[in-house]
Amino acid sequence: MDFEQIIVGRIILEFLGASARFLGYNLWTLSNDNDFRTFSSFWSPSGNSQKKDDNSNRNHMIGVLFLGGFIMLLIIFNT
Repeated sequence: MDFEQIIVGRIILEFLGASARFLGYNLWTLSNDNDFRTFSSFWSPSGNSQKKDDNSNRNHMIGVLFLGGFIMLLIIFNT
């Protein structure tokens, strides 16, 4: 059971991180007239395994920050 929870938690954090990166990057491109990137380029980019691992680590880090910030906002505004 613990193994399944670790896998599901890892997927949720990576999805949150990729979603936050996707929204942030594409909102930034609206103001700068750059090209949009697809969600799959943040979720699982093409390239070598080192690039995929770096992208996965970045998604996890941003997912943890996003989830932590969301929980802090819930604590602050619900007290």
